[in-house]
Amino acid sequence: MRANFPVIAAIGCLFALVSQAATPAAIEAELKRRSAQKQATQPVPNETNFIVPDQEKARVTAERVYNTWRLSMIRGSEPTWRSTTSNSRQMKVRNLIVSQRGKFPRDFFNETQETPKLENFAYVGTLQGCNGYTMACTYVGRMQLGNGKVAENAFVLELVFEGGRWKLDQTRFFNLSRLPEVRKRLYNRDIDVLKEHDGFQPYGAIPPTPPACNAPVLIGKVFVDCPGRNIEMTINGISMHSFDDERRADVISGGLKRGLNTISYKIQDREGLERPAMAIGIFVAPETPGNTPVCVFDHILDETDKAEGGSFSFTIRNEHIASMNPRFNGEKPSPYHAVPLKQKK
Repeated sequence: MRANFPVIAAIGCLFALVSQAATPAAIEAELKRRSAQKQATQPVPNETNFIVPDQEKARVTAERVYNTWRLSMIRGSEPTWRSTTSNSRQMKVRNLIVSQRGKFPRDFFNETQETPKLENFAYVGTLQGCNGYTMACTYVGRMQLGNGKVAENAFVLELVFEGGRWKLDQTRFFNLSRLPEVRKRLYNRDIDVLKEHDGFQPYGAIPPTPPACNAPVLIGKVFVDCPGRNIEMTINGISMHSFDDERRADVISGGLKRGLNTISYKIQDREGLERPAMAIGIFVAPETPGNTPVCVFDHILDETDKAEGGSFSFTIRNEHIASMNPRFNGEKPSPYHAVPLKQKK
């Protein structure tokens, strides 16, 4: 009964999200929100030989980099931001802004970004990976995320060693309210808990720098709801995305094109997790006030179906663009269906 299950509603509810234009502050908040998706609820096998560095030296290094990066955000200093931010993250931020017709770096620095102060947190410990070229520094403390209540969170700094110096790639944070044992071990500065949960671990490799994208013909967004699954995706050969047991919308780097577009993805089940309904949707985002998004591709499954990836081509026609106008009186064009929709029973 695919036409009657929750992910259909989820895609419909996403129309409002797809319609929103991201401000620079929202862009940075979205980057942080994405990094927070991997919760430390699932222990992982310790198959990686992590390095446990001198903890005081690692803390001093990480805090120097983070605090310098934080000041660059507050003061809008592009040179300092570039010197403390990994090459990969710089390009991802640039592509995110350009893909929404923004100007980089202007639109990134025209608002003060909200970044936590490390003095509000207690240092837990640091692990290094990739033969000492990546580092994850974990802190714990109380903070407020968005409009939510103040709660205890783990706060992780992910750094990489590039060009002879440490640089910040991203920050990761997650709520500890439902993880009392993890919380207790973090406050006890238990290094072993960092090895046991992937949310505290360093990268296994330095993140590759994506190619610079061009300004979009059409602003595009991809929505994925993949409980119990991991999805690695590429759109139009440029925009790369990774989704892991989560519900999230991403801006498509370089946007979408009128005419032929491509998408390819691999779907892997996450062992030990439930796998209910799943959905992938690609939307053209509206740029004219009053217009609504239009779905041009979908892959919708219920819990009884096996989720399989693949490579697909889909066409965006003039009718798709015209149907975004509420005054459109023609027949609404259907998206390309990766698998046929089941009829409602």
